[in-house]
Amino acid sequence: MGRHWNVLTAVLLLLPVWTSARADIVWLEKEYNFGTFKEASGPVTGRVRFVNKGPEATFISRVRPSCGCTGASYTEKMIEPGDTAVVEFTYNPIGRPGKFDKTVKVYVGSENKLYVIRIAGTVIGSESTLESVFPHNGGDLRFETSRLLAGEVRRGSPRHVYLNVYNQSADTVTPSWSGASDVIAVDVAPKSIPPGETATFSFFLQTVNEKRNGPVEYHVGIYPAPGQKGDPFGVDVNAVVVADSSAMSAEQIDNGPRAYLVPEFVDFGDVDKKGSLSFSFDILNDGRTDMKVDKVYSTNEFVKIDRRPKKVKAGRQSTVEGKLDIDGIPVGPFRIKVDVVTDDPLHPVRTANLVGDRK
Repeated sequence: MGRHWNVLTAVLLLLPVWTSARADIVWLEKEYNFGTFKEASGPVTGRVRFVNKGPEATFISRVRPSCGCTGASYTEKMIEPGDTAVVEFTYNPIGRPGKFDKTVKVYVGSENKLYVIRIAGTVIGSESTLESVFPHNGGDLRFETSRLLAGEVRRGSPRHVYLNVYNQSADTVTPSWSGASDVIAVDVAPKSIPPGETATFSFFLQTVNEKRNGPVEYHVGIYPAPGQKGDPFGVDVNAVVVADSSAMSAEQIDNGPRAYLVPEFVDFGDVDKKGSLSFSFDILNDGRTDMKVDKVYSTNEFVKIDRRPKKVKAGRQSTVEGKLDIDGIPVGPFRIKVDVVTDDPLHPVRTANLVGDRK
C-alpha cells in the first residue's frame, strides 16, 4: 500500500499545476447615456472600458444585453496586465419611442465575475412610429387608446387599468384631468413628462362606491397642463360591475338563482337581405329563488334590445327580443355578443351569440 502511494504521489508531482488568478479590473466607465436622439437616426453605439490591474492576463468570457434591442461586441483577445478592454453596445431605437434604461452584463475571467453596465437615453419617435404606437393625438400628448376595458369586476373589488402617453412637444408637460370621483381615481407617473418621454396614467376603480350593476362607463378628460382651457382628450374607462358573492355561504349560493340562456347561439344562417333582423332568446332561472336581471346589452352599435325582463321567477324563463341592423355588418361570417347581467352568484354574466354569414 505504501509503495503504491509513493508512486501516485510522484506522478502527481510531475503533472503541471494550473492556477487562475482572480481578475482585478478597474472600470473607467460603468454606465453610458446616449442622451436624446431621433429614431430616424437609426441605431446608436456607445462603449465602456476597463483596465486590467491584476498581475495576470484576463479575458471577457461573454457579454449579454438585457433585451434584443441591444447588440454588443467586446475585446476578444487576452487582456494583459495594464491593458484596456472595450465593450461596445448598439441600441436599435426603431419602434421604441421614449426613455429607455437597459443593462449589459459582462462576465470577466475564468471565474466569470459579473459586472452590470447601465445604458440609457431618450428616443424622439418618428411620425410613423408615433401613429402606430400612440395613434391618438391629444395636442402635446399622444395616447395609446381612448378606451380602456376593465372587464368584469365584482362589487367591492378594486381594479387598476393603465394608459401610456407620449410627450410629442418640445417642452416638459404636467398633465391635469377632470372626471375623477369616489368611484374612479386618476394619477400619472411621472407627474411631469420631459420632451420625447412617456408616462403612465393609472385609473383606479373603487366599485364599492358604484351603485349600478352591469356595464358602466367613466369619462376622464386629460389636459397637457394644469388649468388649460379648451377641450381635453377624452378617455372612457369601461367595466361590468357584478354582484359580489364572496361573503355568501355555500347554502346561500346553492339556494340562489341560476341563469342560463336558451339558446346560447342565435343562428341567422346565410343573410342576403338588407335592413334589420329580429332575434330572441330566453333567460332561464334554474335556481331556487327569483333572479334579478340587471342589464341586457351589446357593445356592438348595430344591436338594439327591444324587450327584456327585470326579474325571472325560480324555475321559469322569460324572453329577450331585439334587432340586428344587418346593413352595418361587414360581408362574411359574423359573431356578435349580447351580454346578460343577473344576480346569479356563480355566473353573473351570461352571453348569447348572434351568428351568421352575410352575403
